[in-house]
Amino acid sequence: MPTGKRNVLDDLMSRQFPGGITIQESSKSWFDNAMRFSFKAKKGFIGTTISGVIRVNDDSVVMDSDLPGLVTMFVSEDKIRNVINEQLDSLFPA
Repeated sequence: MPTGKRNVLDDLMSRQFPGGITIQESSKSWFDNAMRFSFKAKKGFIGTTISGVIRVNDDSVVMDSDLPGLVTMFVSEDKIRNVINEQLDSLFPA
């Protein structure tokens, strides 16, 4: 696991998400500079699993994930992207 980068996903998942979405059952594993992650996003009794990869490079952090349609029914991709970008900007100021 890259030193100093281990809290990126923890910080993202501890945030209050819009629309009453909660995050549960998170997991992550590192290989070199890439972290595979998954978690369950729930709203009430409805839930879906989100998974992807975060790559940490010397000058960038790239997150790849496909958002299930169930998620984007409640929260737009733009809103999700903005929340993630704000969190990453606070972790890695310019």
